Amino acid sequence: MINNTWEERKLFDNLAPIRQVFDIFVENCRKAYILDAYETIDEMLLAFRGRCQFRQYIPSKPAKYRIKILALVDAKSFYIFNLEIYAGKQPEGPFFVSNKPFDVVNRLVLPISKTGHNVTFDNWFTSYELLLLNEHKLTSVGTVRKNKRQLPRSFINTRGAAIFSSKHSKSK
Repeated sequence: MINNTWEERKLFDNLAPIRQVFDIFVENCRKAYILDAYETIDEMLLAFRGRCQFRQYIPSKPAKYRIKILALVDAKSFYIFNLEIYAGKQPEGPFFVSNKPFDVVNRLVLPISKTGHNVTFDNWFTSYELLLLNEHKLTSVGTVRKNKRQLPRSFINTRGAAIFSSKHSKSK
């Protein structure tokens, strides 16, 4: 059973102070816009100076403390369609979620599942399993680091390849 007092909720939800308002905001973002066929998933780091247990410290930036937001965005208009705040490690309970890239992408694409849209993401999100977004009926494009274990050797060796060339792979 979920308790409704803020003091009780903050014991098992790092976002308790803003959870209700944030959920309404995300719901309104989804209702207010019809997406094009191309989306992108990426992170945004917003400067934040207040007290927060899940803010990130990035010494190389002018604003050293930031909050990470992960978002599904329309690639043409840059409209944020779905998002979630990285709340660090949540305590066990109804708001516990995995922060692994595969799980984050699966949560963010739920509203566009089975639409046939294309989702593009960077190397932090890209994995072999994720590129097979079969259960969501989506296509995907992602950059890959050479040190990924699942990457075939033919993709790693680029000697002799023409400049601006690319390799493609397709699975059944």
